[in-house]
Amino acid sequence: MPSVKLGSRLIGDAQPIYLMADLGLTNGGDMGRAKELIHIAADSGVEAVKFQMLEAEKLLGDHSIEYTYPTMKNGPRTENMVEMFKGLEYSDDQWAELKQTAEGRGLDMIVTCHYEGGVERTNRLNLITNKICTWSLSHRRMIEQLAANGKPLIFDTGTITRADLIALEDVYKKAGGGELIVLHDFHTDVEAEMNFRAMDVYRQLGMVAGYTPQGRSDWLDFMSVGMGAAILEKRLTTSRDIPANGHWKAHEPDEFAEWVERIRRCERAMGNPVVEPTARDQQDAKKYYKSAYLVRDVKRGDPIQQSDFVFKRPGTGVSSWLVSENYLGRPYLRDYRSGEMLEQF
Repeated sequence: MPSVKLGSRLIGDAQPIYLMADLGLTNGGDMGRAKELIHIAADSGVEAVKFQMLEAEKLLGDHSIEYTYPTMKNGPRTENMVEMFKGLEYSDDQWAELKQTAEGRGLDMIVTCHYEGGVERTNRLNLITNKICTWSLSHRRMIEQLAANGKPLIFDTGTITRADLIALEDVYKKAGGGELIVLHDFHTDVEAEMNFRAMDVYRQLGMVAGYTPQGRSDWLDFMSVGMGAAILEKRLTTSRDIPANGHWKAHEPDEFAEWVERIRRCERAMGNPVVEPTARDQQDAKKYYKSAYLVRDVKRGDPIQQSDFVFKRPGTGVSSWLVSENYLGRPYLRDYRSGEMLEQF
């Protein structure tokens, strides 16, 4: 499996899964809530928190566009998208303060850059990696600007094809960028379109592969672990009842902590790429495997034959495999009576 260095951590290459708490929407532009979420994320045991670098006026050309999303208690809510994004903006000093809070808890801070003006701002934060979302894959100029700092690029797939992946890597590296980290992404509820086997393609192309879920379907996250995800994120909120975008499909603190533990359990259960029995299986084999028992009386020196045996539990004697491979035609070393277990020699 490919690997990439993110700050002080190596991801991929049979390393622990790199987990991120997605706070991009659920921080709500509120410093107090953002810091609270950082502390919750740290307590849950993730490696990183993820935010979004936004300036609504520079990101959106159509200032009249509206967006409708569900809320838990108030039903669908429609907002002007410019105003919605303005509510998520932070000053450079606030960004520095959030980074200091995250690093003070031992977390990496990752910031998705959505517009060209954000490149310089994220560079001033000296983050460990660049990050873009699906909807910036068409923004080549911004991608090239990000690449100039030489850092890796984490990006979501969504609209991308294999040919697009190869082209993106070529453009990013020619512009000075580092390795690519692919987060499998899709915007569909149709299971036949989710195509998790694409994660094998990312690795075949030499890219570290992970998954970015769009909702609360934890079983998809667990499946991504089985597919070899090296990096994984989940949206975290202080309360799903907050009537703003993103909270209804996020995990609350207790749910999030449980999610982290379940991911770690899946990770442990993945084990190593070897075929070997467990200690319990080795012990149980002595009870439940079968051994050779004589079905007739034999004399010392008689040749051993398959027809001399029936095979019954326990498995502490000579197995059918050993009889066939090592014992046939050899002489018995002592007399046996019918019903005795053959001794190993």
